Amino acid sequence: MKKYLAFLILGLFILSFAAASEDVVLTGKKGDIITLPMECTSCTFVKINSIQYPNMSKIYLNEDMSQNDSSFYYSFNDTTQLGVYNYCGYGNVAGTNTTYCYPFTITYLGKQLTTEKAIIYFIFLVLFVLIFIGTFISIGFLPGKNQRDEEGRLLSISYLKYFRNVLYLFEWMLFIGILFLFSNLGFAFLEEELFSQTLFVLFKICFGLTPIIIIVWFIWILVSMFHDRDFQKMLNRGMMPGDV
Repeated sequence: MKKYLAFLILGLFILSFAAASEDVVLTGKKGDIITLPMECTSCTFVKINSIQYPNMSKIYLNEDMSQNDSSFYYSFNDTTQLGVYNYCGYGNVAGTNTTYCYPFTITYLGKQLTTEKAIIYFIFLVLFVLIFIGTFISIGFLPGKNQRDEEGRLLSISYLKYFRNVLYLFEWMLFIGILFLFSNLGFAFLEEELFSQTLFVLFKICFGLTPIIIIVWFIWILVSMFHDRDFQKMLNRGMMPGDV
């Protein structure tokens, strides 16, 4: 078991290093304005001629890029398609018109999920699912309420039931993590957005409800502990509450 865990940690380290060492690709979020850059220290002007969409259609612009010292840029707002775009043009590099063509990527979240990163997501997803299943099975072995006799009278306080409730909250956190990982993998590999968007919206709803759930859970724990304290006092005096 320790060997498998060591190999898993080593694999995560290698994949993380590989993902971090990749060339950074200009990435924007769907529907947002993206700034397309062009660096040229010897140019007095740079034009952008065309932009090719992921579906291979093109728009022709022939517009001057805005300039800031040696940096040129163009603000592009038609980012409704997901995938790789290409923007092309030319500038007078050292007095000679020179063409350029660069790619940029539009994703749903505004971040590029490479294959290496997707593998890391998948590994964590498998771990989360296994932990989720293991925790769920473990909960079944814990008592859910205080011990009673056949007539329903309280015999003893079971404090392990509080650990059961802690595990339920832990399962909720794992569920949110699984939704997030599933949605990101969907955005990375599925052409159809509906499935990934549905999971991501569900993730945001669950994540937004979490503070409320934690507050209610904490209050419920405090109330239960307060009642159990009173019941324990009654048991210590030899009384057996039958209606609690």
